[in-house]
Amino acid sequence: MIVALASLSFLVTFGVWNLFRLDKELSKFTEPEPKPTALLDLEAHAAAVNVLTSKIETFQTDHGNKREATLTLSAEEINLAIAAFDNFEELRQTFSIKAITKDELHIEIAFPLRGSPTKGGFRYLNGTMVAKPNLTGGEIIFIVEHIDVPGKPVPDGFLGQLSPYRPAQNYLNDETLGPWMKRLTQISLADGALSLTINPEEKPPASEPKIIETSHIVRFAILFGAIFLGFIAVAIIAINRGKRMV
Repeated sequence: MIVALASLSFLVTFGVWNLFRLDKELSKFTEPEPKPTALLDLEAHAAAVNVLTSKIETFQTDHGNKREATLTLSAEEINLAIAAFDNFEELRQTFSIKAITKDELHIEIAFPLRGSPTKGGFRYLNGTMVAKPNLTGGEIIFIVEHIDVPGKPVPDGFLGQLSPYRPAQNYLNDETLGPWMKRLTQISLADGALSLTINPEEKPPASEPKIIETSHIVRFAILFGAIFLGFIAVAIIAINRGKRMV
């Protein structure tokens, strides 16, 4: 019985210690306040917004006429779309394209991250995310290569939790954006531009196996396990005391 209680005590202590350890690690590369990403002024870019709208209309027309349709956007045009269209409101001041190369996207981010479930509030991941876009199951995802935070290395373990980054997940059921994403057959990069293509002669890429996001699930499991094991330990002690009193 003593051995069992000692084991339970160790597991409870380990669970609580692991939570604080995760919080400590998170604090090494995050900050208590966000550094909002730039949001373009629509009035100052009115002409560019008109060009963007015209591109989107041409893309829709080409697809409607059953021709191959390609929408090619610069970094500025993607940022204009985020500023101009309410569908992308949640990306504002947290996500901004800094540069596009033929291999990857450089994205300025200010992501709110939940710390330990025992604490309230957020910490913020402020930096530059370097990622490769991919198309799977009607959704645009980003395979994160690395995240640059000045003077603060981001551990590979955290990148494994974040990648693939799925900013378009919330738009899968959107009445406007959802159907268009599901029709996409290709996403590609060139220096300075990202292109989205719908080819009527090709099928959209199939969905890849679902990747379970574990960060908060694991933390909750550890916390719940610690509480549950603690409850068992208390129950065993209470039962033993009851027996002694009898």
